[in-house]
Amino acid sequence: MCESYKMRCQCGKNSADIFFGRNILDEKCLARLYCPECSEGVERKAENRVWDNGWILEFDMDEVRLHAPTMEISPDSVTAEWVFDNGFATWAGITPEDAEIRNRERAEILRLAKTDMPAYLEVMKRWGKERERRFQQEGWRKMK
Repeated sequence: MCESYKMRCQCGKNSADIFFGRNILDEKCLARLYCPECSEGVERKAENRVWDNGWILEFDMDEVRLHAPTMEISPDSVTAEWVFDNGFATWAGITPEDAEIRNRERAEILRLAKTDMPAYLEVMKRWGKERERRFQQEGWRKMK
């Protein structure tokens, strides 16, 4: 079973749910997380960082390279962006906070299913489409 890990950002105000696909990497591969508030001034060009709408996930590339052969990539070729985009260590959802927000919104909609199933199905469909459209417009990495 794949695991997720909650990580606090450097300023301590926010957190992200990180998903480790295929159980190859774990929290040891993560160095730092920056939210939009604490990412200002952080160097953009770095092979150990992934930028996504002001959020930065920084990897311990020495730890990542240890697992590169299992991920079927050479240690010299692996980058933070590759790890993130291929789902080995990425957001648990579309955004850093999506898993928590999605569950809360879904729970509210689910209450409608107990009283009006057709309305529930319509609201759930509309909610999913609106979320997808919003994430695309906001430019989240997973929606490109």
